[in-house]
Amino acid sequence: MLLDVAGPNGGLMSFDELVDRQTNGAGEDARDDALLDAATLELIELSPLRPHTEATAALELPTLRPACLTLSWPTTHGYSALFVDLPGPGHYALAELAARGLHEAQEDVQTRLRAAGSEVQEVDALRTRTAQALQECEAAAAPAERAVGADSALEAATAAQLAQDEAASRLGPDDAMLGVTFTAVPASGRSAQAVSRLAGADRTVLVRIVVEDTDAVDEMDGWRRCMAELHAAGARVMVQICDSQALADFDEAAWMRRIGALIAAFPDADAWEIGNELAGEWTGSDAVERTLQAARALAADPATASAPRVLTLYYQLGQGAAAESVMSWAATNLIQELAELTDVVGMSVYPQWHPLGSGARRVLETLGRLAGDKPTALTELGYGAQDLDGGPWWFGSPDDVEAGRAAVARHLTAVALGQPRAWAAPLWWYYLQDEGLVSEAPDASGTRASDGEPHSGAVAQDLVEAARIEGSD
Repeated sequence: MLLDVAGPNGGLMSFDELVDRQTNGAGEDARDDALLDAATLELIELSPLRPHTEATAALELPTLRPACLTLSWPTTHGYSALFVDLPGPGHYALAELAARGLHEAQEDVQTRLRAAGSEVQEVDALRTRTAQALQECEAAAAPAERAVGADSALEAATAAQLAQDEAASRLGPDDAMLGVTFTAVPASGRSAQAVSRLAGADRTVLVRIVVEDTDAVDEMDGWRRCMAELHAAGARVMVQICDSQALADFDEAAWMRRIGALIAAFPDADAWEIGNELAGEWTGSDAVERTLQAARALAADPATASAPRVLTLYYQLGQGAAAESVMSWAATNLIQELAELTDVVGMSVYPQWHPLGSGARRVLETLGRLAGDKPTALTELGYGAQDLDGGPWWFGSPDDVEAGRAAVARHLTAVALGQPRAWAAPLWWYYLQDEGLVSEAPDASGTRASDGEPHSGAVAQDLVEAARIEGSD
């Protein structure tokens, strides 16, 4: 296949210009183009695009199975995971193929929205604009003209997709929860204050708590107090067995002690995250076995056996090693016992490192097929935090981090809650920090509590707007 991409001067981009736009200037080492199985999104080949004298880029098509190309690509809305279903050998405009794929897939969701009595005029108008742009592409006299028209089609199709994703949040189950994460123990009374800001969504609130040191008496006492306050406020609590960044730090004995200590401390937890960001290469070679050990212990204890066990996968398709491409990792590692001990399959997404955007619906629908009859969730999300600055991709705004954070929070919360078996979203990782309820530096008690007012990066209202149940029975 030969693929054309329009350049800023109306001609065709060179291959080097394509890489520069794909990586937002980060260069060849940040390339994330990947060839995937069109149905499962399992990896076929990393970096399949090659320079070509007659087009911007070329790739060799795989045999025996339908494939799609994915790569990070910008519109005025920011960088998305672009999915380009490959129709066969030939010469095409890359953006036209991507726009056509979005446009055709949107019709089914529009039908379901109409059946649910939802307003769809805005999305219909954007889809009409997409259809007109695609017709103009077909009528173009030259490849460069067609590629320029394709950019207009992709812009309209992306706008339609994002608007439809937010409208479709109401297509998911009404009992799907609005979730956030507490990474530090709030000061007394602040836990209830934190969840009260989410009340406008008219959904049950789920709070994941991240315990750092099970041997620290003050911390464990703080978390027990926090859980009691959350339960009194009507929220549910999910205990994380271990953050992915620390999973490889334990020897076998210390790991089993940690599991036992958590079960003993929180017998009234409403759910347990047995594995966090599996598929992340930093979790170590024992990640699956350690997740299994946690799941077995929870299933064997009468106090915790009935609480849902949640498995979180780390989203990336072409930005890391081939073995960690998320759907390929799942196909290899979600062995029968682990699948049987898992009640909810979730995903962790950090768009500055791994864009999603207009590709969110396709990724989450694929996650749903992977999960079978189990509920799905967006179990970790963050944007704009200091430790994410190295990620080259932006969403919502190229230079206003707070606007980007708001756009990510609204869009991905809505599209995740709109999935047919949605359980919870988005378990926002930096919720307490973004709401001004904790600071980064520990105080004398070690709780990192803060009495400051919420700073301008607050996300609670964005989550509420995305998750609010409107027009439902």
